[in-house]
Amino acid sequence: MREEIIRGLIHDENEMTNHRMNWFLILQGFLFAGIAFAWEKSIGLVIVFSGVGILSSLSVGLLLHLGIDAIKNLQREASEIKGKVVGKKAEEVSKFVHFEPVINFVFEA
Repeated sequence: MREEIIRGLIHDENEMTNHRMNWFLILQGFLFAGIAFAWEKSIGLVIVFSGVGILSSLSVGLLLHLGIDAIKNLQREASEIKGKVVGKKAEEVSKFVHFEPVINFVFEA
């Protein structure tokens, strides 16, 4: 019974992460379009769009980190019940693993 509740909570957190990423990508698309139209017309507007993009990236990054922590805590709680694994375990990933191709490209040149 309790495993089903935890499984549901993990599912809900995954759905929230999906929604956050979708809204983030939509916002970034609008910001890039806004910068493209304002590039030669208003440097102030470009700076504002850039600032909003940076702040939204930081906030989404923080929310994703907290969401992953919440899922890990739920999985830990589930494993304490009867030693069962509820759902797929989150992989430990280096914070810079997504930037490895860029870092390799920059430093190989």
